[in-house]
Amino acid sequence: MISRLNALPRAAVLALALPLVLLLAWRVLVAGIDARSARHVEPAAAASPDAAAAEASLRQRLARNPADATAILLLALELERQGRRDEADAAMHTAVRLAPADPQSLLLVAGYFLRAGEEAQALATLRRAVDSAPGEVSGRVWPVFSAALASGRHRAFFDGAARANPSWWPEFFRYACAHAASAGAMQEVYAARVAAAVATPDERGCLIERLQRDGRWMGAYLVWLNGLPLEQRQRVGYVFNGGFELPLSNVGFDWRVPVQQGAVVATGPGEGITGQQALSVTFGNQRYAGPPVYQYLVLVPGRYRLEGRVRSDLDAWLGLQWGLYCQEEAGREARQLAHSEPFAGSTRWRDFLQDFAVPTNCPAQLLRLELASPKKGANAPGTVAIRLKGKVWFDDLRVRSVD
Repeated sequence: MISRLNALPRAAVLALALPLVLLLAWRVLVAGIDARSARHVEPAAAASPDAAAAEASLRQRLARNPADATAILLLALELERQGRRDEADAAMHTAVRLAPADPQSLLLVAGYFLRAGEEAQALATLRRAVDSAPGEVSGRVWPVFSAALASGRHRAFFDGAARANPSWWPEFFRYACAHAASAGAMQEVYAARVAAAVATPDERGCLIERLQRDGRWMGAYLVWLNGLPLEQRQRVGYVFNGGFELPLSNVGFDWRVPVQQGAVVATGPGEGITGQQALSVTFGNQRYAGPPVYQYLVLVPGRYRLEGRVRSDLDAWLGLQWGLYCQEEAGREARQLAHSEPFAGSTRWRDFLQDFAVPTNCPAQLLRLELASPKKGANAPGTVAIRLKGKVWFDDLRVRSVD
């Protein structure tokens, strides 16, 4: 069989071998099996006529051209298949010195080094492959890179790549954000990017989202906070941008505005506001679809007061309210800590406030504008189907400690 493969075009030979490379790479780095056990071959393989013929054909090819890197690479793989490890190692290192340039060959080399337990050599080879043709091999390299990053064993490799800022880095970082087993290593490599002044807003937002998703709220908060301009960091309160003087960034612990029909969230000037801008939410007589604006908070246990100013021109028998919740783990029902009075009808600017307490088992909170409950004193928002029409404005929204 091997002799027949040797007669195939080079690209076809490499394509047939790649699935095995990827499977073994994943087993070695993700499952954590003994790397050398992945190189086990049946004793009969070394004595098979096809194996001997394949080896002889490759050696004849090398006799004609000793610098044929592809032939040496295929010979190394054949020797590995026969269990002749020392000879295979020597052949593979010779192939590497001859510097095969095409990415498919480099993937085969990397797979060999992974099976040999030489992870550092494998990662360096994979980087050569992705440097040369990121669009061609990235889908096969990112799972290995992501697993290696999460392992914590290759900090120097990833810090070096992060600082070098190759063109493929943003794509890899997005993949790792979504698929890495842990976000801890991503924080470290992001810090290297920040130190080199090459970190991007997209990376920052991606890392924050991942940390929040993992329930690592303080880590997410620090990444977000340290990425703010100095003048904004100096004015951070328990509620960020509660005066709505800054653009709503939809990142981290700033205001989030989900895209939905029937509600338009904006900031702008208006009569009676404190500064230059206030928040406005306009409803277009469509069914209420969910909170139009919200923000994550990180309040330590204690007693607080939610305060703000509101003006409404809202045509709805059931108004809106600000609700504050403990941000629970996925799948658990949220605990409401407090809610404001309902806002409905047509009113001038007026103040509102609500005292509440944060318990010890509540590391992060969610403040959101939501449908008011029709039941007085209810500890959950309204869930009825209702259409909202009109507009409501907010300004000077803040949380104060009252301990």
